[in-house]
Amino acid sequence: MKKNNLAAVIFSTIVGLTAFSATSCAQETVLPAPQKSTTEGSLSKALQDRKSVRKFSDKTLTDQQLADLLWAACGVNRPDGHLTVPSARNKQDITVYVGKADGTYRYDAKGNKLVKIGNGDLRGEAAKRNAFIKTAPVVIVIASDTSLQGGNMAICGIDAGAVMQNVYLHCAANGLATVCCYAGDDVTAMQKFLGIKAELKPLICMPVGIAE
Repeated sequence: MKKNNLAAVIFSTIVGLTAFSATSCAQETVLPAPQKSTTEGSLSKALQDRKSVRKFSDKTLTDQQLADLLWAACGVNRPDGHLTVPSARNKQDITVYVGKADGTYRYDAKGNKLVKIGNGDLRGEAAKRNAFIKTAPVVIVIASDTSLQGGNMAICGIDAGAVMQNVYLHCAANGLATVCCYAGDDVTAMQKFLGIKAELKPLICMPVGIAE
């Protein structure tokens, strides 16, 4: 057999074996139906009810509703100071800011309190990208101290995303409405509004209220 013909046979054999292997690996397995729960307050029910809402009523949140929401978002859940959300290398780079009609606050998870940092309405600042944010009674801004994560924005984004999902699930389980909004590429105006350093970057804005 000539060399060219031999090479062609070898090539065809390799292609055939590859195709066979791919076909074998592509087999499908039909999974059982997910076991869903209709129990109010259960994780399964919250996952079923989780959705994005952009229209809010003018009903305000009580202090208890806000306290429960913020604890779920990024609160202390163990005596050693660890949180309800994961944090890469436990750097706890996330800071949560809260905007209400009476001013702007920083959530102090360890003290379980809101620290007022200004009289301005953070909802208005956050609404520059998404106007509907200002119609909600509360807006949560999730910011990451990028210096704690060595400037790795992927890690910062993962940590912020964990907080975002906690907010979504808490809202779904407790009759509240929310939506995740990107804070934008240029957050200097919001940083100035909040009076924070350049390394502390707002990543996500989440209006929270009662669905209209």
